[in-house]
Amino acid sequence: MRIVFFGTTTFGIPTLRLLHQNGFEIVAVVTTPPRPQGRGLKLTPSPVEIAARELNLKVLTPENPNSQDFVKILSQYTPDCGVVVAYGFILREPLLNLPRYGFINLHPSLLPRYRGAAPIPRQLMDGCTESGITVIRMDKGVDSGDILNQVRVEVDSEETAGELEMRLARLGADLTYTTLVEMKEGKLKSQPQNHSLATLAPKLTPADRIIDWRKSAQQIHNQIRALSPEPGAVTHFRSRELIILRSRLLNRKAEVAPGTIINETPGLVVATGTDLLELLSLKPAGKKVLTGKDFRNGYRPLTGERLG
Repeated sequence: MRIVFFGTTTFGIPTLRLLHQNGFEIVAVVTTPPRPQGRGLKLTPSPVEIAARELNLKVLTPENPNSQDFVKILSQYTPDCGVVVAYGFILREPLLNLPRYGFINLHPSLLPRYRGAAPIPRQLMDGCTESGITVIRMDKGVDSGDILNQVRVEVDSEETAGELEMRLARLGADLTYTTLVEMKEGKLKSQPQNHSLATLAPKLTPADRIIDWRKSAQQIHNQIRALSPEPGAVTHFRSRELIILRSRLLNRKAEVAPGTIINETPGLVVATGTDLLELLSLKPAGKKVLTGKDFRNGYRPLTGERLG
């Protein structure tokens, strides 16, 4: 089977490698063009482009994959199926109709819940204890196509977005491979989504990163792990930005104003709107990542000082 693979982020790399290793003919890898990154704004290829070149695969980087010019170029590769994993563009007709088996998409949620750009962070922010991966047949909508395969997983209460993404990426690679084998053997079954149950997972905004210490310890803990390791939840200490990367619930009631640093306890402990929360890992602006204990020993917060 001739596959054209669409992907950009590291989430797609396990699937690309597994399909390549197991005999699927990857005729082209389509990814976003190199973007400026770092202080020098050096043009940097996407993680999928780097992985594809390591596998000696053909790479295409269109600015607009739906343009007539690109569809014409891709038609020359005569793909049987398109596989999309975290590509970053919405694909439209006539591109969707190009492969004879159409396009399939691997999505890191239990569709129809959490359709959209940021399903993993949104699930953790909402405190979901169950997540999963879904392979759908793509249609003109956003994550609305028929379900071809789906796997459920439990979410650990301490798991960060980065950790869950890695776990789902590996499971997703296996599920995509299984789906393509079933497609090749004519055994594929599909199930329409129940659109009345659909929820959205919109792209993260700067406001999503700001910690409101008046919220409950559980809400803030969920926010921190939803944004870790990138882009990180944000608060301030002495007017300087702190990026909070990991926390721990202490299940002890806060007796002081939200955001107050509790100097009477070991580690870096902060009052929230309900209970105390320990900050285990954080990064002051322009500095390296510190443990909460090292931050406290280095910055020596005064009694009554607050984050916020």
